[in-house]
Amino acid sequence: MQESHSVRKRSDFLCPAFLVVASVLIGCGSGSELKLSPVKGTVAVAGNPLAEAGISFRADESKGNKTKHIPSATSDDEGNYELVTGGEKGAPPGWYKVVVIPSSPPIVGGEMPKPGPPPFDKKYLDPGATDLSVEVKDGATPDDYNLELKK
Repeated sequence: MQESHSVRKRSDFLCPAFLVVASVLIGCGSGSELKLSPVKGTVAVAGNPLAEAGISFRADESKGNKTKHIPSATSDDEGNYELVTGGEKGAPPGWYKVVVIPSSPPIVGGEMPKPGPPPFDKKYLDPGATDLSVEVKDGATPDDYNLELKK
């Protein structure tokens, strides 16, 4: 009997760094006791949607945000994302630094390929270097959370 091999799409694999973010979220417990505001938007690089990217909002303590939660999402093929905190949609209000992690290249022939450089400025990979800042607040529109990354 011959073994069949299936070809997987890039979306079948998550970036290892995004899995770390997901494990942090699981450790934060349920968000049911948290006040969450909806956060939906798009992520793009030079006007082009960034598909399958990991997005996390990191509390900006310099602007008074003391939450230990890390709201996160994965963008779809059109660059749309919706943040989730502790398994519930939304994010606690406050200022955040935005970190973006590109999707991992697909596994080919059973081997994990080395990732190339991100399709955007590498400062967005590091919460200490990113200059992308967002305030989560009640009454915001989706356009308030659109993220435009520089190359």
